Amino acid sequence: MMFFSDKKTIKGISRFGIFLFILLLVVINSNVAKANKIQLAYLQIEAVTCSDTTIVSNSCYQGMWKQPAATGNAPLSLQFSQGVKFSKKAAPALLNGANIQSFTLITSQSLADKTLTIFNLEKTDVEVMLNYKSIDNDYSVRLTPARPSYTFVASPSSWQTIQSYVVFGIEHILAGYDHLLFVLCLLLIASTVKKLLWAITGFTLAHSITLVLSTLNLVQLPILVVEAVIALSIVFLATEIVKNTVKKTPEESLTYRYPVAVSSSFGLLHGFGFASVLLELGLPKNDQFLALAFFNVGVEIGQLLFIASVILVIFSVKRLTDISKAGMKKVEKINAYLIGSIASMWLIERVMLF
Repeated sequence: MMFFSDKKTIKGISRFGIFLFILLLVVINSNVAKANKIQLAYLQIEAVTCSDTTIVSNSCYQGMWKQPAATGNAPLSLQFSQGVKFSKKAAPALLNGANIQSFTLITSQSLADKTLTIFNLEKTDVEVMLNYKSIDNDYSVRLTPARPSYTFVASPSSWQTIQSYVVFGIEHILAGYDHLLFVLCLLLIASTVKKLLWAITGFTLAHSITLVLSTLNLVQLPILVVEAVIALSIVFLATEIVKNTVKKTPEESLTYRYPVAVSSSFGLLHGFGFASVLLELGLPKNDQFLALAFFNVGVEIGQLLFIASVILVIFSVKRLTDISKAGMKKVEKINAYLIGSIASMWLIERVMLF
């Protein structure tokens, strides 16, 4: 941020170059790009009461295995270490491009110290999110092609919790296009470094508050409504940007005078969106506050990485290109229309899910 010490510089950088980034965002969000992205599979394993009364000393687990239907020539399968056996294993059912299979596991005592291996995972571009719920704990880990095996523990160490949930937070924010698009709007609206820093800080504090309250079940909102309003918040900011481009005297609206007020208000809603993902991941019972705190740290790290990358790209493009003030106004308007169009599409899709 030290390169942008005056109002004129940051405004020029924000207006120019965002256009290129939005085009890149559209490409990333296209079907072609999706075909080349890392695919996600989900594995849930939860301790349950054994239905077979003859089983006295064994532990039973109910599982759900969801994997992409198309994994190339390397179909994935679950392999457990000795002492773990499948009691029931249903045939996979195809739903929305994924094979979903339920199963029951039986093992002596518990899964602690037992090893799970995703066979053929190293031959694919699939990552597996494992959510494990024992009687005493509940946590999530991620298995990748580079690390296709995992040994269950009775309770994850604090360091393991920190590592896992920081990574979850970073990955979530960088894959959350709606959250990133909102931050892009703040970059366009903020006319000085000071206003930008205040706006980002307000957004961070606001979504951190609702993330904590929602994850701890102190405040709850319907997630479909939250996601729709998040899209609406982006449409609102895009509209404000368009209005500002046609004004002879800019920065007259409340949004431009006090972007921190807008970022904080809508940040509360974005926090509920972050919380929905964290609730799906699950929190380790013995370290839930640690996991919650470092998931939020991961979100902030990812957000700062995104902002720094965008500013670096825009600054580089600005240095290599000469554009008039009128030209920058046109680019700013195009940016706003692109942002508003994408957010409007999301809004319609999400409202239709009500």
